[in-house]
Amino acid sequence: MALPARLLAATCLLSAAALTLGGCAGAETAADGAGKEPALGSVEKLSSTESLAFPIAAYEITPDQQYQAKRAQNRLIEQCMKRFGFAYSLPAPVPPGADDSRSRVFGLASAEDAARFGYARPRRATDPAPATRQSPAPLSRTGQTVLNGVDPVAEAEAKAKGRAAAPTGEPMSQAEAEEAPGSGIIVDHKEVPVGGCGRESALKLYAPKPGSVDILYVFNLGAQAESRALEDSRVRKVTTKWSQCMARSGFTTSGPDTVQSDLGLEQGELSGPEAVTAAKADVACKARVNYIGIRYAVQSAYEKSLVEEHAETLALFRQQTQDRLRLAAQLNG
Repeated sequence: MALPARLLAATCLLSAAALTLGGCAGAETAADGAGKEPALGSVEKLSSTESLAFPIAAYEITPDQQYQAKRAQNRLIEQCMKRFGFAYSLPAPVPPGADDSRSRVFGLASAEDAARFGYARPRRATDPAPATRQSPAPLSRTGQTVLNGVDPVAEAEAKAKGRAAAPTGEPMSQAEAEEAPGSGIIVDHKEVPVGGCGRESALKLYAPKPGSVDILYVFNLGAQAESRALEDSRVRKVTTKWSQCMARSGFTTSGPDTVQSDLGLEQGELSGPEAVTAAKADVACKARVNYIGIRYAVQSAYEKSLVEEHAETLALFRQQTQDRLRLAAQLNG
């Protein structure tokens, strides 16, 4: 099964910031209880997702902004490593292609793509050429210590004994890091930042001050809306109708989000004859039961409610995003 578009959109941020910063405070953005199902009003009949406007989208970070942030974080890592005497250069991130993150937000929707490619994602003329994965030059043991804030040998020994080698209770903002006790690791007569240059770069870019909004805050709100929408009685009902329609075409599947795994389609079979036949039935059934129209109406209702509930934090997140992009522009030259 393909990852949801919302999860794909966050992948760059996860690798650039969240894994470096540790825990995600954004998981506490709203109460767990879904409460009463929101009213929908009239539901539009839809057969495409590409032009849909979601309430939370106004606060999401675009692929180009993610790209600029990643470039800037690379520069911060390189600057930090240079302070300790290492000429460390990171490969440039791959520029984003055309943003089609909405094209399959509710699964396959294009009848043309279904007939030509099945469930495989077609390459577009605007997509960047496949990049050869590049790795930075290997670092010495000391260089790895500076980058990660922990001696790699000590880390391996600690893991073998089931212990953590990295310090706990790390500061969650750059301002706090500058006031907190250091790592105690001295290289080239200077103390290595807690968490190394990797963590320092993330704090400087994503959490310069205490109270910085979690970089995944908006993603978590969107994921929460999506989760609530999937449990909504109206979505469950239309999903059942879609499954019944698929069954009449000879395919047993519980829903569009699991259709590929339900049908046992492996990665190399996504554009094969069976996949094409199933994909064409999938899209036709979505149109027949107005699956996209109902999913969009329900999810938008939950998103609208969360946007209203968290308007103050979202406004702060938007301002901090602009501050981050200004810093990125300075670093990227």
